[in-house]
Amino acid sequence: MKPYLTLFVLCCTLLNAIAQKKSTDNLNINSSITPIDSSNIFIDPGYYIWCGSSILGEDGKYYLFYARWPHGPRAKDDDSLNHIFDGFKGWQKYSEIAIAVSEKPTGPYKHVKTILKGNFNQQRWDRYTFHNPQVNYFNGQYYLYFISNSFNDNMHFTKTLATEQLHWYKYNCTQRIGMASSPSIAGFLNGSFYQKPEHLVMPDSIRTFEVTVNPSICKGPDGRYYMMYKSRKPDLGHMTFWMAVANKPEGPFTYYSEVSSSAEMASEDPYLWYDKKRKRFYAIAKYFSAKGKANTEFGSLILLTSIDGKDWSMANSFLVSPRKLSFNNGTEIKLAHLERPFLLFDKKGNMQGLFGAAAVKSPFNNKTTLVKPEENTFNVHIPLQLNILQ
Repeated sequence: MKPYLTLFVLCCTLLNAIAQKKSTDNLNINSSITPIDSSNIFIDPGYYIWCGSSILGEDGKYYLFYARWPHGPRAKDDDSLNHIFDGFKGWQKYSEIAIAVSEKPTGPYKHVKTILKGNFNQQRWDRYTFHNPQVNYFNGQYYLYFISNSFNDNMHFTKTLATEQLHWYKYNCTQRIGMASSPSIAGFLNGSFYQKPEHLVMPDSIRTFEVTVNPSICKGPDGRYYMMYKSRKPDLGHMTFWMAVANKPEGPFTYYSEVSSSAEMASEDPYLWYDKKRKRFYAIAKYFSAKGKANTEFGSLILLTSIDGKDWSMANSFLVSPRKLSFNNGTEIKLAHLERPFLLFDKKGNMQGLFGAAAVKSPFNNKTTLVKPEENTFNVHIPLQLNILQ
């Protein structure tokens, strides 16, 4: 083949690949969001609620795995600086994973029981908080992914930190990703589930530093299991996203690719899935950059996409939701927080609901047990219009 013909073929191949990439990225979740009512709000007057992840159980009911921790100040029984965990900041040490149940996919949900909480065992990596739950169903088994932490009194940084800040990071920088599994939801409820004694993912100090959190797992087109998770740049740097891959849902997971490590795209709380119709990966995330690269507000939910799970970019319709809720009665409420996105799918792979953790006003200000509803946190479960998402 002559050189100019070879160049022509290569150009056509490249242009075709670009066109295919653009043509398949036509998902617009924002256009499918519907108004909600009170049945779509899951709130507890005694607890902060976060990290909702729902799944259909073997009995036909829907089970919400979620994080919660009590309002108010913390006792100083094991740490003289325990006041740093008062109020909403108690997630770092006192969060537990609980289960709620509903007859319908988007609620109303009712609390059933706590299934994982800190044991305060100094010999364990999962000594304290249990947080960031995400539940999946793979190969006839329910898999629950989460994070936990311990305490490292030898943690040091080049940055000058106040005493309480440094103490916070001695807990924070021990966060790792763990896993539990059961052949049934009943197994989680009766305590017969398996909990992997070792963590699944920890920082490698090469690409990821200090923390590995926010795990989200899906099965890829090649039959392998892909995990997107958050870490940080060294020395308390900005947030980053990474991908790991495994041949089994329980691991071992190994490094796969970088999703985003630039300050302009700092994000957290990814929810990852593979769209079989569009033949690409998608991830919803909380946009957490003050640099303003995305044309949307700080803290909104955005959509990322990739064909192979290696090269990621903003989706064509990248805005999933700003920080607000719309109700059936026409009321619209601006939120201080809308985080921890999660999508619930039906058996046919259709999206049923967008889940998120939310707060109307900042929950950080009140550290007492008397928390007003607007200062409390809650899970919101937004029904989605299926015909738009097909």
